[in-house]
Amino acid sequence: MKRIQIRRKEAARFIEDAKNQKISFRLNKPESAEIVELEDAKILLLNRTPALIIFPDGRIIPHLQGLGRITVCPIVVVDKGAVEYVVKGADVMMPGVVKHSSFSEGEPVAVVSEDYVAIAVGVALQDSEKIVKEGKGKIVKNLHKPNDKFFIGLSSSAQSNSVQDA
Repeated sequence: MKRIQIRRKEAARFIEDAKNQKISFRLNKPESAEIVELEDAKILLLNRTPALIIFPDGRIIPHLQGLGRITVCPIVVVDKGAVEYVVKGADVMMPGVVKHSSFSEGEPVAVVSEDYVAIAVGVALQDSEKIVKEGKGKIVKNLHKPNDKFFIGLSSSAQSNSVQDA
């Protein structure tokens, strides 16, 4: 794992790419920006908080530690029975979904418990409108869960994330 300071201009390019992939930001101008290079992805830290996971194919998803504080994306709320499986890496299936916001296939989606605590981030496997019509099958591919290879334990960002107003 390699951690390097980057210029705000370079961070702004990552942020613009993320916005193009339907990720919103609560942070106007970061004071600092760093990249953590992993074997199969990069993590953008804004103000020392992990904000984005950037994959080699150009796909970008919010990082759990910055979700709700730095980044916002569409959400899927899952019931208590699904939480246990999703935090272990399971994809989200329609029977466990309580409600969801609007999203399109391929867009980043935050998976939250009924208490609006972020438990995973993934990509939508179907449009939200199709979910309403068909009501079955996998709807979110789980790409990031607590304590996975993307999770960075920084003391300033170890609090749980509430995404109530996502």
